[in-house]
Amino acid sequence: MSLLGSWLDTTRKKHAAFWGAVFFVILAALVGFNVFIRPHHAEYLYDKYPGFWAVFGLVVAVLMVFVMKILIYPLITGPEDSYDDE
Repeated sequence: MSLLGSWLDTTRKKHAAFWGAVFFVILAALVGFNVFIRPHHAEYLYDKYPGFWAVFGLVVAVLMVFVMKILIYPLITGPEDSYDDE
């Protein structure tokens, strides 16, 4: 493993909570900036509300997880013992 790869692996293992907090603060700041920094005009109906795209992205991501877990996963996986028959 390269020097950069080993450093990233060590950092991920030892400082996972720190990096999670850093990224959470960055995301919260971006949503907060959306309140004060506004486009000149809204292109879509709900585009005028602060934080709309952040909430929209979160809702769509959660819906994609549920669709994959409930609808798609049973379609792509077979019975548990399907590879045991020979």
